[in-house]
Amino acid sequence: MSLPPPSYDSFDYPIPDYSSEPRANEERLVYQQIRQSQGSDTRPTGVFVSQEEGITVVINYQEDKTPTPVFGRKSNIEGTLLVDTPESVSEVTVKLTGVIETVSPSTGWLSVNIIDQAHTIFNSGDDMPSQSICPSSLPFSCPIPSTFRYNGQEYLLPPSYYVLLGEQRQAYYAKCTYQFSAEIIKARSRRTAFLGKSRKHNTFVLEYSPRLRPPRPVIELSLLTTIKERPEEWRRFSYQIVPKSGKYHLESLTCQFFLPSVGIFSIRDAIPFHVQIVGSNSGSLAELQSVLRTDKTLLRVHFLRQVAINKNGNKSAVHFPLGEAKLSPVPPVEGALSLPGQGNQQGQKQENMNWEGKIRCELEEKLTPSFNAGIVAITDFIVLELSKSYTGLFKPFNHGHPVRLVSDA
Repeated sequence: MSLPPPSYDSFDYPIPDYSSEPRANEERLVYQQIRQSQGSDTRPTGVFVSQEEGITVVINYQEDKTPTPVFGRKSNIEGTLLVDTPESVSEVTVKLTGVIETVSPSTGWLSVNIIDQAHTIFNSGDDMPSQSICPSSLPFSCPIPSTFRYNGQEYLLPPSYYVLLGEQRQAYYAKCTYQFSAEIIKARSRRTAFLGKSRKHNTFVLEYSPRLRPPRPVIELSLLTTIKERPEEWRRFSYQIVPKSGKYHLESLTCQFFLPSVGIFSIRDAIPFHVQIVGSNSGSLAELQSVLRTDKTLLRVHFLRQVAINKNGNKSAVHFPLGEAKLSPVPPVEGALSLPGQGNQQGQKQENMNWEGKIRCELEEKLTPSFNAGIVAITDFIVLELSKSYTGLFKPFNHGHPVRLVSDA
């Protein structure tokens, strides 16, 4: 027995009323504005022009009046090459080079070519061209590779950067530069052929700026308001604050540090955190609480950047401060905080102290995102540290947590 399909001409239930803005009894948890593109190609429409030795290079898809052409990941250097006197030109080549250069007292000087590719866009096939005449205008397209190889390993192509290292910031440095060059070869007359071919160049620096965004937005709410509903947004690190020998009236304390689990942040993001110290109210915790009445700087949370140079296994590293967080005390909670699958200490009768805050990069100058290019690696850390005024009671306490800073939010 076959039945006819149901009729969908009418609905028994009304369609729900949807709104982009929350009502009075609703709360927005995550909001990310999506920019609507105007057409399929959103690249800049300006050009960069460089003129030298009778060669004009026009680079397309650049911002207007840019002093240096800028390219992102998997980009092509596209444009047109103009030759003033093309009659005697026998060959035209465009070339892209990239070099990482480092200098430090422990590793010495190191220069590594990470890109060296040439593209011939015209070749007459004859030292004295007569039949094949070079056009005065030559289009070109030069792809930028995404990776390079060093010591048998493959690395992502690093961004353009230059950083002075050392206490005086003059002792040594690390930099990565990219250059684009157009070369024309002209054949000489028979009378001057013994001088060899005439070569002219137009060379300029370009900026490689690969862009990357985190897989999801950074959580903006505090740990205490989200630990039950969204525990997957947080990661917990647990340490022991150990008293110095001879301080027999003190016992070890447990320090828990909570950071967003995403681990990848924009350079401009304010990264939330939560610190909890757990212990007996009759021992170390009571000692800390009494000292805090006069000295409120028990802990430090700060941003630290490490620039590491590696030359055949010989390593050198320098650290730079990026920012300092302000810790705000919050009232005690019921027992030690925990995340699913990391143990539950809620039943233990221990007192606790809590702080929360946000940390961000405070440098106003342009900051290179984190990267690892083998020769040079830039890594950023959020550091939790016991203030120096408490090292008379407890052993030094300093733990860094690597995070990755990227270009976009």
